[in-house]
Amino acid sequence: MKYLEDFAPGQVFHFRSAPMSAQSIKAFAQEWDPQRLHTDEDYATAIHGSLIASGFQTVLEVFKPVVTDLMTGMANIGGMGFDNLRWLLPVRPDEPLDIEMTINSLTPSKSKPDRGVLHYTLSARNPKGEVVLSADAPLMMKRKRNDTD
Repeated sequence: MKYLEDFAPGQVFHFRSAPMSAQSIKAFAQEWDPQRLHTDEDYATAIHGSLIASGFQTVLEVFKPVVTDLMTGMANIGGMGFDNLRWLLPVRPDEPLDIEMTINSLTPSKSKPDRGVLHYTLSARNPKGEVVLSADAPLMMKRKRNDTD
Protein backbone atom coordinates (compact mmCIF):
# COMPACT_ATOMS: atom_id res chain seq x y z
CA MET A 1 0.00 0.00 0.00
CA LYS A 2 1.32 3.44 -0.95
CA TYR A 3 0.72 6.35 1.41
CA LEU A 4 1.07 10.10 0.95
CA GLU A 5 4.75 10.02 1.92
CA ASP A 6 5.50 7.43 -0.78
CA PHE A 7 5.04 10.09 -3.48
CA ALA A 8 7.13 13.13 -4.39
CA PRO A 9 6.45 16.31 -6.35
CA GLY A 10 7.63 15.90 -9.93
CA GLN A 11 7.08 12.13 -9.92
CA VAL A 12 5.50 10.98 -13.21
CA PHE A 13 3.49 7.84 -13.96
CA HIS A 14 2.61 6.61 -17.47
CA PHE A 15 -0.44 4.63 -18.58
CA ARG A 16 -2.22 3.74 -21.81
CA SER A 17 -5.96 3.57 -22.38
CA ALA A 18 -7.67 0.93 -24.45
CA PRO A 19 -8.95 2.31 -27.76
CA MET A 20 -12.68 3.00 -27.98
CA SER A 21 -14.45 1.39 -30.93
CA ALA A 22 -17.03 3.30 -32.96
CA GLN A 23 -19.62 0.89 -31.54
CA SER A 24 -18.61 1.59 -27.92
CA ILE A 25 -18.61 5.36 -28.58
CA LYS A 26 -22.14 5.19 -29.95
CA ALA A 27 -23.36 2.88 -27.17
CA PHE A 28 -21.98 5.16 -24.44
CA ALA A 29 -23.45 8.19 -26.17
CA GLN A 30 -26.89 6.60 -26.54
CA GLU A 31 -27.05 6.17 -22.77
CA TRP A 32 -25.13 9.17 -21.41
CA ASP A 33 -24.47 11.85 -24.05
CA PRO A 34 -26.80 11.36 -27.05
CA GLN A 35 -25.51 14.22 -29.15
CA ARG A 36 -25.25 13.62 -32.90
CA LEU A 37 -21.47 14.05 -32.93
CA HIS A 38 -21.27 10.88 -30.82
CA THR A 39 -24.12 8.88 -32.39
CA ASP A 40 -24.32 9.81 -36.09
CA GLU A 41 -21.16 9.00 -38.06
CA ASP A 42 -22.18 10.99 -41.15
CA TYR A 43 -23.00 14.11 -39.13
CA ALA A 44 -19.81 13.82 -37.04
CA THR A 45 -17.67 13.22 -40.13
CA ALA A 46 -19.04 16.34 -41.83
CA ILE A 47 -18.06 18.45 -38.80
CA HIS A 48 -15.07 16.68 -37.23
CA GLY A 49 -13.78 14.32 -39.93
CA SER A 50 -15.01 11.25 -38.05
CA LEU A 51 -17.18 10.09 -35.19
CA ILE A 52 -15.84 11.45 -31.89
CA ALA A 53 -16.09 10.18 -28.33
CA SER A 54 -18.00 12.00 -25.64
CA GLY A 55 -15.70 13.96 -23.36
CA PHE A 56 -17.29 12.15 -20.42
CA GLN A 57 -16.40 8.78 -21.93
CA THR A 58 -12.89 10.05 -22.57
CA VAL A 59 -12.49 11.00 -18.89
CA LEU A 60 -13.59 7.52 -17.84
CA GLU A 61 -11.30 5.78 -20.33
CA VAL A 62 -8.35 7.94 -19.25
CA PHE A 63 -9.03 7.41 -15.57
CA LYS A 64 -9.54 3.63 -15.80
CA PRO A 65 -5.85 2.60 -16.16
CA VAL A 66 -4.84 5.20 -13.55
CA VAL A 67 -7.21 3.59 -11.07
CA THR A 68 -6.54 -0.05 -11.94
CA ASP A 69 -2.75 0.25 -12.32
CA LEU A 70 -1.99 2.70 -9.48
CA MET A 71 -4.83 3.90 -7.28
CA THR A 72 -6.05 0.46 -6.21
CA GLY A 73 -2.70 0.17 -4.39
CA MET A 74 -2.94 3.57 -2.73
CA ALA A 75 -4.28 4.47 0.70
CA ASN A 76 -6.93 6.58 -1.00
CA ILE A 77 -9.56 8.21 1.20
CA GLY A 78 -11.36 9.83 -1.72
CA GLY A 79 -11.11 12.04 -4.74
CA MET A 80 -11.87 15.73 -4.26
CA GLY A 81 -12.91 16.55 -7.82
CA PHE A 82 -11.25 17.77 -10.99
CA ASP A 83 -9.99 21.29 -11.54
CA ASN A 84 -9.34 22.76 -14.98
CA LEU A 85 -10.77 19.76 -16.81
CA ARG A 86 -10.28 20.42 -20.52
CA TRP A 87 -11.16 18.47 -23.64
CA LEU A 88 -8.63 19.99 -26.02
CA LEU A 89 -9.14 17.82 -29.11
CA PRO A 90 -11.68 15.17 -30.09
CA VAL A 91 -10.90 11.50 -29.48
CA ARG A 92 -11.63 9.29 -32.46
CA PRO A 93 -12.49 5.60 -32.73
CA ASP A 94 -9.63 3.14 -32.31
CA GLU A 95 -7.20 5.67 -30.80
CA PRO A 96 -5.40 4.46 -27.66
CA LEU A 97 -4.38 7.36 -25.45
CA ASP A 98 -1.03 7.79 -23.72
CA ILE A 99 -1.68 9.10 -20.23
CA GLU A 100 0.68 10.93 -17.93
CA MET A 101 0.02 11.57 -14.25
CA THR A 102 2.37 14.10 -12.66
CA ILE A 103 2.49 14.61 -8.89
CA ASN A 104 2.38 18.34 -8.21
CA SER A 105 2.31 18.61 -4.43
CA LEU A 106 1.76 16.78 -1.15
CA THR A 107 0.08 18.65 1.68
CA PRO A 108 -0.27 16.97 5.08
CA SER A 109 -3.47 18.01 6.88
CA LYS A 110 -2.96 20.28 9.87
CA SER A 111 -6.28 19.36 11.48
CA LYS A 112 -6.21 15.61 10.74
CA PRO A 113 -2.63 14.29 10.94
CA ASP A 114 -3.60 10.84 9.64
CA ARG A 115 -4.17 12.23 6.13
CA GLY A 116 -3.17 14.73 3.51
CA VAL A 117 -3.79 15.85 -0.05
CA LEU A 118 -1.89 14.62 -3.09
CA HIS A 119 -2.41 17.02 -5.99
CA TYR A 120 -1.75 15.72 -9.50
CA THR A 121 -2.18 16.61 -13.15
CA LEU A 122 -3.48 14.17 -15.76
CA SER A 123 -2.87 14.59 -19.46
CA ALA A 124 -3.75 12.28 -22.34
CA ARG A 125 -2.27 12.29 -25.83
CA ASN A 126 -3.59 10.75 -29.03
CA PRO A 127 -1.36 8.66 -31.34
CA LYS A 128 -0.15 11.88 -33.03
CA GLY A 129 1.16 13.08 -29.65
CA GLU A 130 -1.46 15.83 -29.35
CA VAL A 131 -2.92 16.54 -25.90
CA VAL A 132 -6.62 15.67 -26.01
CA LEU A 133 -7.45 15.97 -22.30
CA SER A 134 -5.95 17.64 -19.27
CA ALA A 135 -7.11 18.00 -15.67
CA ASP A 136 -5.78 18.81 -12.24
CA ALA A 137 -7.05 16.82 -9.28
CA PRO A 138 -6.60 16.72 -5.51
CA LEU A 139 -6.83 13.34 -3.79
CA MET A 140 -7.23 12.78 -0.04
CA MET A 141 -4.85 10.05 1.16
CA LYS A 142 -3.87 8.37 4.40
CA ARG A 143 -0.45 9.09 5.83
CA LYS A 144 1.89 6.50 7.28
CA ARG A 145 1.62 6.06 11.01
CA ASN A 146 4.78 6.75 12.98
CA ASP A 147 5.79 7.34 16.58
CA THR A 148 5.42 11.13 16.30
CA ASP A 149 1.75 11.00 15.21
